Amino acid sequence: MRQMIIAAILASGFALMNVTAKAQTTNGVDTLKVTHQIEFEVQGMSCQAGCANGIDNMLKQQKGVVKSKTTYDTGTSTIWYNKELISQKEIENLIKDRGFKVKVKTEDQEEDL
Repeated sequence: MRQMIIAAILASGFALMNVTAKAQTTNGVDTLKVTHQIEFEVQGMSCQAGCANGIDNMLKQQKGVVKSKTTYDTGTSTIWYNKELISQKEIENLIKDRGFKVKVKTEDQEEDL
């Protein structure tokens, strides 16, 4: 009985380590690496649901983008990304390709997520 309890504890510990490892990877990107943050001013959005959320959904599908938060009310888009996989210019061009004007609001910063 004692061996079964020890085996169960060990198994649950290994399972927990597996979940933790997966939680550190977002969109195929290791989020433990230094992540960079950039904030853009986005002009031309007419709503949250289609425009702002559409930008976020598109960016989250890009390899190297860890997180994206675009807000119609403030006209801003904050993006956390891995510079090794995608550049600031590529992100800017992706938003422009959706028909919006983009201007850097705050410079690129390193940030641990």
